[in-house]
Amino acid sequence: MTGKEGYEQGGDAKAIARIAKTKYGGFAGMFEAHGWPERGSDMMRKAQTRVKKTYGGVRAFEDRHRGLLDGVFVLDLSMFVAGPFATMTLADLGAEVVKIEPLTGDPVRTSGIGPEIRGESAQFHSYNRNKKSLCLDLKSDRGREIFYELADKADIVFDNFRPGVLERLRLDYERLREVNPGIVCVSLSGFGRDGPWADRPGYDIVAQALSGTMSLTGHAAAEPAIMPLHMGDTAGGLYAALAMSAALSRRNRTGEGCRLDLSLLDCQLALLGDEATHFGIVGASPEPRGASHPYLVPYAAFRTQDRPIVIAAVGVEKFFANLAAAVGRPQLARDSRFRDHRARLANRGELEAILQKIFETRSRDDWMETLIAHDVPAAPVLQVGEAMATPQAEHRRMTETVALPGGESVRLARSPVGEADSPPHPLRPAPRRGEHGPALLRELLGYAPDEVEALSKAGVVG
Repeated sequence: MTGKEGYEQGGDAKAIARIAKTKYGGFAGMFEAHGWPERGSDMMRKAQTRVKKTYGGVRAFEDRHRGLLDGVFVLDLSMFVAGPFATMTLADLGAEVVKIEPLTGDPVRTSGIGPEIRGESAQFHSYNRNKKSLCLDLKSDRGREIFYELADKADIVFDNFRPGVLERLRLDYERLREVNPGIVCVSLSGFGRDGPWADRPGYDIVAQALSGTMSLTGHAAAEPAIMPLHMGDTAGGLYAALAMSAALSRRNRTGEGCRLDLSLLDCQLALLGDEATHFGIVGASPEPRGASHPYLVPYAAFRTQDRPIVIAAVGVEKFFANLAAAVGRPQLARDSRFRDHRARLANRGELEAILQKIFETRSRDDWMETLIAHDVPAAPVLQVGEAMATPQAEHRRMTETVALPGGESVRLARSPVGEADSPPHPLRPAPRRGEHGPALLRELLGYAPDEVEALSKAGVVG
């Protein structure tokens, strides 16, 4: 059947309807995401016309709505934050991620951490969107058999257990590659599979403390400060997602699977970057940063009449000249104390005191208007609610309100990765506990309905 024949006979209409339902929650959502104005009756005909005009045809429309990792099948054994963040990153890129949970569910569901949605922790919803859920008793022989069947079809198996747990469950790489020689197994733990700390439990704050990160945050006169955003966990999750993608790329070239071992501490140490390099050169550990940088001036937060701003007039000399003009003191750019970066660094205290006194004379928003007009790298210090509502964040659609069954909704931060000039795919909410188990067993593994029911009654699946 040609493309035209399929269009005329309804094949393309079915493809459009499927994408509208699965990616946008219906025609209304698809039209809104694309900015198409048509509403009302006969939405299918209007959608066909718009798809043809916008994409050149339904085949191109389908291709554009395949994620970058479309066709990748991931079994996710992880819980808490770091692991789910890693697999959510893959799910956001189009991978099919099946979250394998214990029969009681991921403990974060009922942890009581923060506010709750649908009777579950909001944190769970933050890091488990776009996934499917299958509850499976991996300690039982029958549960392991089902997992082996899934692993035979999977590209990646991911976990964040302590070393030794997979071996005790008989789900380690050596066993899984007997089932699927091309399997990629990736583990993310606190300290990795080996070393004197391998058996210790690892959490975000532990990785931040042991990596030296907490010695750099906050102010010298204050107690150590943690970096928010679960930086110890999310850095590990990002490295794990990168590792899984890279291993999959090699597997697709060579046909060979592999086992990768990452740790939260290693990932946090890797982020030290020039802090580690500078220590190797000067031989002294750096001091807490506060809201400035030891080698960049002016690169800091400043008080205004009401709320703070940050200035980053560094990198090229024009930015400092622009700043001097913006604050009404163009002579600062010609002052021998501040004539170039080295001079400004040597006279940091004088320059920052001059700028602080000037900035205190006007309001934050007044200063921002002036600084932007003079092409000065600057920004207001926003609160989270303000950051989510800026025109730039809204234009880039970096947050989305996702409807949940039962009428509740949750607002989520989106993935920053997307194809240029394409509307982002709508997010699917985090799955209910075991929501997709019966369908996966029937449709993926070929189990009969009565077999699925028997497994559920036996406590193998939930």
